[in-house]
Amino acid sequence: MHQTPQQTQVFLWALRERVARVPKIERASLWVIPPFTSIAVAAEAAQGSGIRIGAQNMHWADEGAFTGEISPLMLKACGAEFVMLGHAERRALFGESDEMLNKKVLAAARHGLGMMLCVGEPASIKAAGAGEDYVAQQLKLALRGLSVPNHLQVLYEPLWSVGEGGVAAAPDYVGAAFDNIRRVLCRIFGLAGERVPILYGGSVDAMNCARYARLPNGSGMGVGRAGWNVDSFVAVLANALAALD
Repeated sequence: MHQTPQQTQVFLWALRERVARVPKIERASLWVIPPFTSIAVAAEAAQGSGIRIGAQNMHWADEGAFTGEISPLMLKACGAEFVMLGHAERRALFGESDEMLNKKVLAAARHGLGMMLCVGEPASIKAAGAGEDYVAQQLKLALRGLSVPNHLQVLYEPLWSVGEGGVAAAPDYVGAAFDNIRRVLCRIFGLAGERVPILYGGSVDAMNCARYARLPNGSGMGVGRAGWNVDSFVAVLANALAALD
């Protein structure tokens, strides 16, 4: 919940100008997920830059008596190319369940809207050594009934690593989580599961991003607080790209 539409516009204008000078930028696929009120402005400001604009959430219905909610049709009309579903804060603060997320996944697929499905275990599950089973269950429930993963990517964000006070996960831990997610995706979708991008999110910054960029089975990162201003966003991007062979 950051940036007014005007602030988002200024941010995107500056971002597209700065990233064009980052070495190896042709290897990157960039995305920004602003608040609902900034999506249309962001889509216009990003036009022609290759920066994809997403939404932070949506309802599964096309329309109806759901005061305060936003439908997939509304997102597409505003210029969103994809939607983030099941962010750790949505699950923890607003009680979103895997069953609710399954409805949203199927609705997004029905409308050809890209999906960034967030999964990750809380600290108590990690302490019990049950993180892999927990994430596998999240994936199986949220993706139930989805026949092909053409518009899907998975963002692994352990709850204890997200937000203020979050602690970045060790690269080895993230690597094992990526391997687990890949196995589950392949069990669900067969060979198509190999093509689903898997990202890491959770206290990513310019100091630690290189370690995540090199992980097998990983396709990139979701940057939270370090992405709120252009300077830190570009620093993360440059360091991550520099770490690639």
